[in-house]
Amino acid sequence: MINLLNKFNEDWINFFEVSYDGIIVADKNGRIVYMNPAAEKLEEVNKSQIVGKLASDLEKEGIYEKSVTVMVLKEKRAVSVKQCKGDKQLIITGVPLFEDNAIKWIYINERDATELNKIKQEIERYKKQLNVLKANSNEYISESPIMKKTLSLLERIAPTDISVLISGESGVGKDVCAKWIHNHSMRKGKPFMKIDCGALSETLLESELFGYEGGAFTGASNKGKKGLAEVADGGTLFLDEIGELPISLQTKLLRLVQENVFLPVGGIKEKHVDIRIIAATNKNLEDMIENSTFRQDLYYRLSVFPIKIPPLRERPEDIFYFINYFLSMFNNKYGFQKTISNRAINTLCTYDWPGNVRELSNIIERLVVVTQTAVISERDVSIIIYPETETYEEIAFVENYNYTDAFEEFEHRYFCQLRKMDETLEDIAKLSGLSVSTLKRKFKKYSLRVKDKLNNEP
Repeated sequence: MINLLNKFNEDWINFFEVSYDGIIVADKNGRIVYMNPAAEKLEEVNKSQIVGKLASDLEKEGIYEKSVTVMVLKEKRAVSVKQCKGDKQLIITGVPLFEDNAIKWIYINERDATELNKIKQEIERYKKQLNVLKANSNEYISESPIMKKTLSLLERIAPTDISVLISGESGVGKDVCAKWIHNHSMRKGKPFMKIDCGALSETLLESELFGYEGGAFTGASNKGKKGLAEVADGGTLFLDEIGELPISLQTKLLRLVQENVFLPVGGIKEKHVDIRIIAATNKNLEDMIENSTFRQDLYYRLSVFPIKIPPLRERPEDIFYFINYFLSMFNNKYGFQKTISNRAINTLCTYDWPGNVRELSNIIERLVVVTQTAVISERDVSIIIYPETETYEEIAFVENYNYTDAFEEFEHRYFCQLRKMDETLEDIAKLSGLSVSTLKRKFKKYSLRVKDKLNNEP
């Protein structure tokens, strides 16, 4: 056995000894002549049990369920299999080394694929969740603990008719939350009507919400008009930005919330409806009560079940999902196939997001539309989210930027500026000191197009 081992170069043996991969070597007869420490650990055996024995005998003894060495000798080609060793999943590859058309050695490599499989499973799970988002923009997908807690509450209250007051910063998705509650309630097949209490004047808001009788006011239709409270009958009425509701209308709304009864503008006969009311606000209604700008009794009626949507900065785990979702959505919308670099994703994930999900959506849409390359870079992101402080020079040499990355950033910017020149390619080439062919190659590298006036190239 020692004589066999002496045939190996000592340097290679030293390399094998420190390898993270399990390495086993067998001779032309299938006898194991070498086994490194990593292989011992992966297979949970001592090499004294393996080295010096025929792989076929090890197979008979049950040490190997299926010997890769035996398979290689039989098929005379490289063989790769998956095997389980305890709680580990191993990928084992046997490669024959030939001399004079005959197998001389068999090199076996073993790698623990357990973690790799876990990562693969996580990626598949993320893909499934993203597909749910794509299929239904009103669904909530979240990995953040704080949002999972919120979703758990939503699941419990959705099937009931309890009044819900959703609070949260602007852009966190309060309207999506309201729609989610409706879609998971007993009223999901009925209308879901939304009215923005801050978007209309007091007069228009009253007529939109409660409707009006024919001729109730100048310009009113003779036939009258149903209000959203009536249109939502059997379903859900969502009152967005309830904190903007004029104090004069709060009394009328209170009657609707308490008794499901309202009086249309100009009407003399009350109407009854069967609706669930969900309200939302980004204001502190309790402070408004103290300032006498919001009725306390209405507040208590609306907030039978208050729920707060956490801002995006408090759930960074969700940012990655939204980046990929919006990127896919806007690529489809505008007919692009843009991707985004890891550095760019990291910049987006560490941003504070004062505008929350709405701001993230707007920024991704802008990046998809305005970036001139197929890959959205960290520079592209920084220019948009830090316009007041970030310059190209600052971005190009930020911490952890290596020379290659910094040079490519500079080169990209340089050729973007050249592209804007109203000159022929020949003239631009002279100015830059590059050949026309090199210039064309650089433009192609960065997905830039410029009209060649001399050659009439688009």
